[in-house]
Amino acid sequence: MNFTLRQITYFLAVARQGNFGRAAEVVHVSQPGLSSQIAQLEGRLGGALFERGAGAAPVRLTALGERLLPVAQELIDTAKRLDALARAGREPLSGRLRLAIIPTVAPYLIPHLVPALRASHPALDLELHEVVTDELVGGIVSHRFDAGIMALPAGDAGIQAEPVLRDAFLVALSEDDTTYLAGPARPESIEAERLLLLADGHCLRDQALEVCGLRDPRRKLNLEAASMATLMRMVASGMGMTLIPQLALADENRDGRLRIVPFAVPAPSRDLAVVWRRNAESGADARVLAEMVRGLAPLLGVTPLPAGPGAGGQGISAAGS
Repeated sequence: MNFTLRQITYFLAVARQGNFGRAAEVVHVSQPGLSSQIAQLEGRLGGALFERGAGAAPVRLTALGERLLPVAQELIDTAKRLDALARAGREPLSGRLRLAIIPTVAPYLIPHLVPALRASHPALDLELHEVVTDELVGGIVSHRFDAGIMALPAGDAGIQAEPVLRDAFLVALSEDDTTYLAGPARPESIEAERLLLLADGHCLRDQALEVCGLRDPRRKLNLEAASMATLMRMVASGMGMTLIPQLALADENRDGRLRIVPFAVPAPSRDLAVVWRRNAESGADARVLAEMVRGLAPLLGVTPLPAGPGAGGQGISAAGS
């Protein structure tokens, strides 16, 4: 009887999600591809593993699927232990590394990080994922990712973090908006009615609200965007204003359509960190990665944070405080 770890992984994903479409998203494969692999596994085992519901009804495990479930999980756990043994016997950043990065960092860091990794660690098999914070943390805890780059705080006891960069916030307005915030800006002077935000799920949304003291849900907020690029186009069109991290400034304002206003000292900022599962073998990779990211600070226009316990901040901070 021949089956693959991929088929077992897909089986577990459907069992957990109760839906073939969501399972396909979790394992980053098309739904037809996932269904084909499940069908092949069912053929080899001689029976159906799932009862397919009608319409949007969740799929359920058959009796055969129920018997397979603990065995499948044991197989995957064993494979992970074998992978950990392989990691222990090699140099850091010389095998596969599944790295997740939040969307407000990935587009600006990847063009610098990937060439640096290729030059210094040619044996690295890098697998990149751009995901929002909750998915990144959950993916590391569940072994989907080996390491991540996100804004602090990590918010999970099973996650270890090494701060690497301090990224200051600036105010972004349209280029013809000369009547408001001539500079420097103060967080309390930002009007909720003019504030544009990223959609729910992006940690930068929560950080912007925290900086501006707008945690009260009764305060009226303006339009939301799904990406940083869309958010900045909305601002450039005169629809409102927003906060932009220094890290994103060069890319998002390369056409000069934004007017950028600094905050008064002490300026608010976010601390970025490399994170990984506590006590995981990938910690050696993550620490070397952290040092590389820290070394890119001059190219990125942000401030490097020193290595070691307690370095950096716990999320939003004010420089000099």
